[in-house]
Amino acid sequence: MKNKKVFISFTIAVVLILCISILSQCQSKDKQEINIIYISKVLDENNAFWIFLIEGVQTAAKEYGVNLTVVAPDLESDVEKQNELIEAAIEQRPDAILLSPADHKKTLLAAKKIKEAGIKLILVDSEMEEPIEDALIATDNYEAGKKVGELVKNLMKEDSKIAIVSHVKGTSTAIEREAGLRAALGEEETKIVEVVFSNSEYEKAYQVTKELLEAHPDVDIIAGLNEYSAIGAARAVRDLNLSDSIKLVGFDSSKEEIQLLEAGIFDGIVVQKAFNMGYIGLETAVKLLNGEEVLTNIDSGSNIVRKNDIYTEENQKLLFPFR
Repeated sequence: MKNKKVFISFTIAVVLILCISILSQCQSKDKQEINIIYISKVLDENNAFWIFLIEGVQTAAKEYGVNLTVVAPDLESDVEKQNELIEAAIEQRPDAILLSPADHKKTLLAAKKIKEAGIKLILVDSEMEEPIEDALIATDNYEAGKKVGELVKNLMKEDSKIAIVSHVKGTSTAIEREAGLRAALGEEETKIVEVVFSNSEYEKAYQVTKELLEAHPDVDIIAGLNEYSAIGAARAVRDLNLSDSIKLVGFDSSKEEIQLLEAGIFDGIVVQKAFNMGYIGLETAVKLLNGEEVLTNIDSGSNIVRKNDIYTEENQKLLFPFR
C-alpha cells in the first residue's frame, strides 16, 4: 500500500513537471512568434534621422523579444520599390508591419493590402491620405514646420526674400512642414519666392539650391525641410561664398548639420526625436498584438536648437541620443 502511494505521488509529480515544462515551452514559443517587419523610406548610413529611428526600432525589438526585419528602398523617392517591398512583406505574413510611407497618396493602395491581409499596420514618421493605420507615431510636422517658420521670421528683414528647399513632393512630411512654415509667417508668407524639391538626395539639393539662387539672386533666407535638403542647400551656399549674405534654417541633426550650425552656416535647426519615434512605434505594435489599448496618434516631438544652446544638457541628449 505504501509503495502504491509513493508511485501515485511520483506519477503526479512527473505529470506536473511535464505540464509546467510544456506550458513554459508554449509561452516561450509565443514570445518567439512575434514577427514584425519595418519598411522604412530608406536605409542610409549617412543620414542621422534614419539611423536614430531604426536604432530606436531595433532597441525596442530587442527589449520585447521581437523577431524584426528592416527593409527599404535605396532612395526615399522610390515609391514603386517601397510598394514592392510592402507586397513582399505581406507574403511573409508577419504579425505587424511598421511603415514609413514614401508618398501621401501613392503608398495608400499597397498599404490597404496590409490591412486586408489582417496584419496590424503602424505608421512611423509619415501618414497617408486616408487614416487606415492602427496607430501613427510621428513628429507633428505641421508644428515642426511652424518652428522652422519661427526661426525664419526672426531672421527676416523688411525686404527679405525666402526660398524653401523641401524633400520629396507628395509626402505628408513635406506638405505639413511647408504648411506650418507658411502659417508661422502669416502675412509675411508673400516673401517666399520659390519652393524646390531635392527628392531627399544631397546632390540634388545642392544643385537645385544653386539653380534657385541663379534665378533669385536676391534670396537672403533659405529653409531646408529635411536633412538632405538642409545640408545640400548649406553646401551650395558655402561653396558659392554666400554664407555672409544668406541665412539658413535646417531640419534634423546629422553630424555635418551640427558642425554647420556650430560654424554659423545654419542659424538654427529643428530636430526631431527620431529614436523615440522608432522605439515607440515598435512598442505600440507589441502592445496592440497583446490586446492592450494604445494611443492611435502619438507626437514624438521636436525642438528648436540654435548655435548658442547646442551644449545644453537637453539638446546634447537630443543631438547625441547614444552618447
